[in-house]
Amino acid sequence: MPGDIPLNKDSSILIIGAGTFGISTAYHLAKRGYSNITCVDRQPYPSVDSAGYDLNKIVRTEYDEPLYVDLALEALDAWRRPEWEGIFHETGRMSTTAGNEQAEKHLRDSYENLTKAGQANGLEFVQGRDQITRQVPQLQNSLHLDNWKGLYNRQGGWVHARKALEKWAAKAQQLGVKFISGPQGTMTGLSINAQGSFTGIKVASGDVIRADQYVLSTGAASPEVLPELSEQLWSKCWTLAHIELTEEEVAEWKGIPVIDHFELGFTFEPDPETRRMKICDNNPGYQYRMGTYTDDSGKQTHYSIPRYASAHPEDGIPAEAAAAINRFIDVVMPQFSGRPLLDARVCWCTDTPDGHWLIDRHPVYNSLLLATGDSGHAFKMFPIIGDYIADALEGRPRGLKKEWRYGSRKQKSVSTRPDTEIKDLRDVL
Repeated sequence: MPGDIPLNKDSSILIIGAGTFGISTAYHLAKRGYSNITCVDRQPYPSVDSAGYDLNKIVRTEYDEPLYVDLALEALDAWRRPEWEGIFHETGRMSTTAGNEQAEKHLRDSYENLTKAGQANGLEFVQGRDQITRQVPQLQNSLHLDNWKGLYNRQGGWVHARKALEKWAAKAQQLGVKFISGPQGTMTGLSINAQGSFTGIKVASGDVIRADQYVLSTGAASPEVLPELSEQLWSKCWTLAHIELTEEEVAEWKGIPVIDHFELGFTFEPDPETRRMKICDNNPGYQYRMGTYTDDSGKQTHYSIPRYASAHPEDGIPAEAAAAINRFIDVVMPQFSGRPLLDARVCWCTDTPDGHWLIDRHPVYNSLLLATGDSGHAFKMFPIIGDYIADALEGRPRGLKKEWRYGSRKQKSVSTRPDTEIKDLRDVL
C-alpha cells in the first residue's frame, strides 16, 4: 500500500510546492488520469522562489554517478521532443579547468560513464587555445586559454527554465490540476491530532488542507516547513547576474555551448528577447542559519532557511560574488569587462549529504511523500522527474530507488563545486 489510504484515480492528492518537482509531478499525475490534484504554493505558479524560475539551466549528461548519467540521457531524449522546441537549446557544453584535480577526475569519470552508455561520439577532450577555439571561436579573446583543458560534449546545452515551468503548469491546469497560492497556499506545518496522526497541511490562512495523499516538493523551503528535515537537508543559495549585449553581439555569441570553467563559473548564449547573458560564479554556496530545531532529546540546532530574492530584492548578491562574476568576464570575455551586472540575485536549492535526491515516504507519516533535495542538479530532469515521483507515490520500485531513501546518508563532496567554506549571508551581505 503506497500510503495510509489506498491510491486510486479519484484519490485527492495535494502537492506542496509549485516549482520544478511540484509542477512536473502535477503534470505527470494528471497525464496518468488522476482527477483530484491540487498544487499549493505561497507564490502563483510557477513559483518565483523556485530555483527553476530562471532564464537558463544547464542540460548536461556528464556525471560521475552512473545513475544520473542514465537519467540525464533519458531526460535529454525528452527535451528533444517537438513540444520543447524554442525552450530547449542543444548547444552542447564546454567544461574546462585550469588544472584542478577534482574537476579533471570528474570529467574523466564522466567520459568513461558516457562511453559505457554508448555516447562517446559526441565527446572530445580539449586542451589549449587552438583546440578550444576550434569548438568555440568566440573565446578567441579569452585570457590564459593555453592553461585550460576540459571536455567538449556536443550533446546537451541549456533550457529556458521559466518558460518550461510555465508551459507544463498551464498544461497541468488544463488537465484539471487546481493551483492555489497566497495565504491559502502557504504551508506553515503539519496538522497532527491528539493521537499523533497526521491529518493535513496547515496553511497561513489558518486553515488545514486535507487529502488522501501528499507530496512535499518545497525545495529549499523544505527544512523551514518541516524542521525535522533539517537533519537531512541543507539549504544553500548560489549567485547569478546578467550583462546586456548589443544586437550584433547577440548574433556573434548565438549558439555557443554552455561555457563552464571550474575555477571561474559558467555562462550561456545570450537571450535574443532581452539581449541578456547570464553568468554564474562557481562557489560552494551560501547559507542563512536562521532556523531552529529541537529534537526529541532536547538538542537544539540551527539550520539554514531561504532568504528569497522575492522578499528581499534589495539584497542583491554579496560583493565577493559580484567580484567573482566580474573576474569571469575579465578572463573569459574581456571585451565585455566593466559592463553593469543586471538582475544580480541569489538562487536557492537544498542539498542532501550525498547529492542524491530525497524521494521517499516520511518515516512517520506514510501518506506524505517527500520529493525534495534537488542538490543543485535537478532541473535538467524536469521532463521526467515527475514521472519518477508519480511512480514513488504509487509504490513502484522505479521511483523508490535506494539512493533516494530517507536517512542514513553519508557525507560526500560534490565534484562540480569547490570544496571550501560555506559562508552565512549575514556575514557577507
